[in-house]
Amino acid sequence: RPLYRYLLNPKYPTMAIFNQCCSIAPFPFVEYQVMYYRDVLLGKILLGNEDDRKMAAEKLLHDQADKPLKYRYQMRLRQFPYNTDNARHCGITLENENDMDALAELYDVVAKNRALNPMEYRNTEYEFDMGSGKFGLIEG
Repeated sequence: RPLYRYLLNPKYPTMAIFNQCCSIAPFPFVEYQVMYYRDVLLGKILLGNEDDRKMAAEKLLHDQADKPLKYRYQMRLRQFPYNTDNARHCGITLENENDMDALAELYDVVAKNRALNPMEYRNTEYEFDMGSGKFGLIEG
């Protein structure tokens, strides 16, 4: 069964499954999921009715219909707008939204490096400057 917002059971929205998605940077992803779920439980975020939640959950999987079911929860670069959206639902204004864009770019660079050089990509270190949204290689 598909999950509403990749997180909630559409029929029982107090039942959540965290970190269901794959191909993600887990720490910000799960952090914003937990905050969203907390605010649902506290009544700060009001959800639509059950039918609307079911339709939205099915749409998430339908949008990936060209992929086998086991790959439909791969987020890759879609995780960053999802994180930003969860943060906004919780009333969190990201200090510099360029940071999320830069994290997406860094994630993409690392993924490409991993694909090209799977045995050595972990030896590459990056420096990320929060606030400026810039990153670069650490020479060493």
